[in-house]
Amino acid sequence: MSVRGQARRAETGTWTAELRAARGEPEGRVVVFPHAGGGPNALMPLLGTLPDTYDVLGVTLPGRERRFNEGYDATPEDPRAVVEGVLAELTGLPSCPTVYFGHSMGVAIAVAVALAEPAACARLVLSAHPPAGVKYEREAAWNDAVLLDLVKLGGGTPPEILDNPFWRGYVLGLLRSDLTLAARLVRQNHGGRLTMPLTVIGGDRDELVHVRELVAWQERADAGARMRVFPGGHFYLLDEPNRQGVAAEITGASLT
Repeated sequence: MSVRGQARRAETGTWTAELRAARGEPEGRVVVFPHAGGGPNALMPLLGTLPDTYDVLGVTLPGRERRFNEGYDATPEDPRAVVEGVLAELTGLPSCPTVYFGHSMGVAIAVAVALAEPAACARLVLSAHPPAGVKYEREAAWNDAVLLDLVKLGGGTPPEILDNPFWRGYVLGLLRSDLTLAARLVRQNHGGRLTMPLTVIGGDRDELVHVRELVAWQERADAGARMRVFPGGHFYLLDEPNRQGVAAEITGASLT
């Protein structure tokens, strides 16, 4: 790696970390905001298909992946602290056309960060999350039965995790923390206008979010909103036949 290449690498911060550096000078940067209960590495089957001309960064909340030891209780109660923390790290990076890509709950964080500093976001790609949030985020409280239902509808959690009392309790606590944050961010984002180009994507068999709910983003997009629906459920973006198409939507290659 050249000295110039070393200088542009993103340092690991509290909230953000580099998942993959571009080969050579980057064409752009993708910042990944993952779903409730997960970290950005859970989306690597998709992110690995992004062109190697892009730097890829991931946002990680407390209690998962590299921040597991902090515990999910370390998530600030005030959602503005999360937004400000992420934004401070992103705006400290070298200037580069930057795409925010949010999936599910990650959409609420991505939108909040984009609203806080619109000039830092060249494009916004929102997956499987409507402006008003999913119905589970609108609950006043979440008991274990509701959370288990959410896990089953979303899919992707190995049965052996839910069969283990310790890990089941941890997963449900993590989800409860994330849903609380998402609900607060959705309220904070309400009415905010998105001035950057917007792409909205989802799965046609998503049991958590109906496609018609995603159309509502068009009412918030000053620069217009591109819509695309893929076959599959809530994690349609990880299905091998969809990965290239989703990656093209993230980088904007499908627009050319």
